[in-house]
Amino acid sequence: MAVKAEIHLLDKKGKKQAKKKPIKVMYNPTDYTFSEQAKIKKTKSGKLKFKKMERSPLTVTLFFDTYEKNTDVRDETFKIANLVKPAVPGKEKSRPNICLFAWGGFAYKGVITKVDQKFTLFNKEGVPVRADVTVTFTSFESQKELKKQLGIEACRKLWTVKPGDRLDLIAHEALLDANQWRKIAEINNILDPMTFPQEIDIGSTIVIPDLY
Repeated sequence: MAVKAEIHLLDKKGKKQAKKKPIKVMYNPTDYTFSEQAKIKKTKSGKLKFKKMERSPLTVTLFFDTYEKNTDVRDETFKIANLVKPAVPGKEKSRPNICLFAWGGFAYKGVITKVDQKFTLFNKEGVPVRADVTVTFTSFESQKELKKQLGIEACRKLWTVKPGDRLDLIAHEALLDANQWRKIAEINNILDPMTFPQEIDIGSTIVIPDLY
């Protein structure tokens, strides 16, 4: 069974909200687009010096289809479209929702700044039952997170979390060293390793770091 891409709603500090379930896509995307750019500056002596990394906005198109159920596809697409709105209407109108797009070891933390919905099929009553939704995320990642993510993308080893898993057991099987569970927790931003995995983590994909 293929692991579905997910959109997690984060708190104002950029951490996962344990009580909020992620939005799972209906169908995994066929592609996503973003770029990473190194900012370089020239010193007074004329030497080039690395300044920082920057990530362009992430654009991903998601496909939704409720034709067989004959239900309004907007009930699904609006779950994502609503993330463009303020995080807490009436209380923190200026704070946007911070989200995490995660799939296959890739993660992009940012604010959803644009959602384009294209409805392509309708039932006899004119209700849309198929749609393409193009989501644009603007990066909200620190330099530390960017550097860590660059290492994740270079890593080929992934693990699908299943019931009964524990970080030390995963480390023992994947790295032949149960004591490496801390590195797995750190690279995957697992805030409470002692209670991992929770129900929300089952079926998700984590990265196994390269120790060499």
